[in-house]
Amino acid sequence: MMWTAVLLVGLGSYLCRVVPLLTTHRLRPGERTQSVLRHAGMGGMAALLVSGLIGHDQAGSTLLPALAGVLLSAGLALRGRSMMLCLAAGASLYGGSLAVVAALG
Repeated sequence: MMWTAVLLVGLGSYLCRVVPLLTTHRLRPGERTQSVLRHAGMGGMAALLVSGLIGHDQAGSTLLPALAGVLLSAGLALRGRSMMLCLAAGASLYGGSLAVVAALG
């Protein structure tokens, strides 16, 4: 029974990867769908960042560094910078500010 489940999951995974490759030339998404898909990655990143900020303590010891990193990343993204640069700059600012807050406190 276990091997049946493993084979079915493997087959399902394979089909999820192959079907779009075989049907791309026949199926064209509409302009609205393409627009939604174009911005889905940034929306997902924003949701993760906001949920991360909500989980921080309210005393401000980790909230302010996290907020600074998010604001820097958002500012760079609005200026059209690459996602990798946005994430690296935000993470660096967050880590540096967290170290400063820990050293002061």
